[in-house]
Amino acid sequence: MQPLRVALVLGSGGLAGTAFHAGLLSALADRGWDARDADVVVGTSAGSTTAALLRAGFPPRDLLPRMTGEPMSPDGERILGGVPPVQGARRQGRARPSPASLRLLATSLLRRPGSVPPGVLLAAALPAGTAPTDEISTVYDPLHRTWPERPLWVNAVRLDTGHRVVFGRDRTDVPVGTAVTASCAVPGLYVPPVVDGVPHVDGGAWSLCHADLVADADVDLVVVSAPMSTTQRRSRSMRGFARRQLERELRHARAPVLVVAPDEATRAVLAGTGMDASKRPAIARHVHETVLDCVDDTLLAALLRT
Repeated sequence: MQPLRVALVLGSGGLAGTAFHAGLLSALADRGWDARDADVVVGTSAGSTTAALLRAGFPPRDLLPRMTGEPMSPDGERILGGVPPVQGARRQGRARPSPASLRLLATSLLRRPGSVPPGVLLAAALPAGTAPTDEISTVYDPLHRTWPERPLWVNAVRLDTGHRVVFGRDRTDVPVGTAVTASCAVPGLYVPPVVDGVPHVDGGAWSLCHADLVADADVDLVVVSAPMSTTQRRSRSMRGFARRQLERELRHARAPVLVVAPDEATRAVLAGTGMDASKRPAIARHVHETVLDCVDDTLLAALLRT
């Protein structure tokens, strides 16, 4: 029997998003699928951190205890060396009141209206953040000396042109740790990391999932972990926007798609927790149990049984 070919998409979501991914992927590992086996892993912001861990060989089952503070396996301890999860941004000083990129604002609004997504315009209009990214880079810099052989795609946005950058696909000359740091640089919060003299910000400014990158992939299944989306149809909230964005990106997907997004109970657990590290254990446990309860009914489980 041929192994299942899977494209794994891990979306944005802040610190709560890392816990969502941890609960989901640890549950899928318990049900028989190891996310390290994905043919391509796409990570944006919070998703980029989990993606980088997977491609470093970190066991998916250890993602849950990493969030809850429980003991990990010997392989998990070996890979991370006791490094704790990122605890969140700490601003240093006051941000300058000027926009982070006047050039991008002028180009997009005056010369090429509609040339970049609204989130990118917002990133350009907000003052540059002041929180250092050292806590992110110190975790992910040591994990990869080079880009892994199996595809790892990490998304960020250039603040000069507003263009999306897919590190690992378009560029492998930038260290994985630098790419992850850029992908996590929330506009207005973190200091934008500079790559080749250009400030970069969170890939979520362009798309919360970037699922379009794998819409035409030659795989058997696309699995999307979408912490900022929702199972609720016709929602007018930010989560509703995220759902519609994801649906547009996957409208012409060649393979079946499994989207895991917060249901009503999970949205209640996630409420107001985006960058609150103290809420991660509860989120990870809740998502883990929720997925364990329903995974037998999913397309993924059906394909795993073939």
